[in-house]
Amino acid sequence: MEPRAAVREALERGERAALVTVTGLEGSPPSREGMALGVLESGARFGSLGCDGFDESGEHDAMRALRERVRLERTYDWDDASRIRVEVRPFAPGETVPGSTARPELIVIGTGPVARALAAIGKVLGFAVRTVSVGPSDVAEPDERIVVRDAKELVKLRLGSESYVVIAGHDREFSQAALRILLLSDAPYLGMMGSRRHTGGLLDELRAAGISERSLSRVHTPVGLDLGAQTPEEIALAAIAQIVAVRRGRSGSPLA
Repeated sequence: MEPRAAVREALERGERAALVTVTGLEGSPPSREGMALGVLESGARFGSLGCDGFDESGEHDAMRALRERVRLERTYDWDDASRIRVEVRPFAPGETVPGSTARPELIVIGTGPVARALAAIGKVLGFAVRTVSVGPSDVAEPDERIVVRDAKELVKLRLGSESYVVIAGHDREFSQAALRILLLSDAPYLGMMGSRRHTGGLLDELRAAGISERSLSRVHTPVGLDLGAQTPEEIALAAIAQIVAVRRGRSGSPLA
């Protein structure tokens, strides 16, 4: 469950809870500003600050904030040159928790079997699905269908921190132009189909153009977790699984 939503639900049940939010970064820690950890008085934990070490520190400080009823500002080190700053804020029933709990959305750019499978699985998981295509889309009943003439029109998509994008088309020129535009957005996940042979050079070009490693860390190409996917449905499943892992702040590795 999204951490802010988990804290809100706890307060509605009459349980106290704390929210730990990343407010700043130094160096290259495995985190992003705005990532959050919700910790309930019962000990339940939701979300992530980017790694297990940060989460354990966040949980410890959240329980302290709940005991002492104080708001804290803390710094967690990743290495000698990298760290995050967090705000730890306790809440009591009746208080308002800030931040968005908007329904996450899946933006599928392109047409074809993988695009159709992405939309279908996304709907099952509760994502709002928007499709973007040059010409008619073959995805059945998306929440919103958008037709563009070229990649430049993607600036109109209004992407936010709960927007997860997969470029599923086979037009290499359009896909690469689309990625360049989408890197300007706040979308936390930008997946692009294609082999490493076709996409590795693009990432090098973006680095050379001054795109930061932090921004490029949102780009996942080839798209998806390594499931050995072969069919369109399996490729879509691998992509959606990776999106869920990114959204929950997890690595996608096997459970211990």
